[in-house]
Amino acid sequence: MLTKLTVGLLMLACTVVAQSPTARTPSSCRARSDLVGKCFVVHGRLSVYNGTPSIRLWPVGSKRLLGVLDPEDISVVPSRNTIPASIESKLDFDKDVFGDFLVCPIDRSRPGRMQTVCIASGKNLFVRTHK
Repeated sequence: MLTKLTVGLLMLACTVVAQSPTARTPSSCRARSDLVGKCFVVHGRLSVYNGTPSIRLWPVGSKRLLGVLDPEDISVVPSRNTIPASIESKLDFDKDVFGDFLVCPIDRSRPGRMQTVCIASGKNLFVRTHK
């Protein structure tokens, strides 16, 4: 009897955790507490670079690069707080992802400096392989 009760409570706890809003949020980029401004759409090319940050977004038609990096995460591997898995899976050293990206600023834009952002979502994505 006690085992059935324990298993029942464990299943109930797992169900509650699985249904919590944070567990179901597709991208927690927009929910970050360290954002310095409103999220905005960038039509650009997402690429992997050598250096830090290794993932950068070039807004088409500009000379700027936006760095996709979590300043509080010491690893260089992007987390769900910086880039959605659906976009990250398309990206590689020999592939670029073009599209309309909803980005949220983690630090302020300053002339001559790469602005740090996280990516909340992407639309109209297509992948181009380097030749």
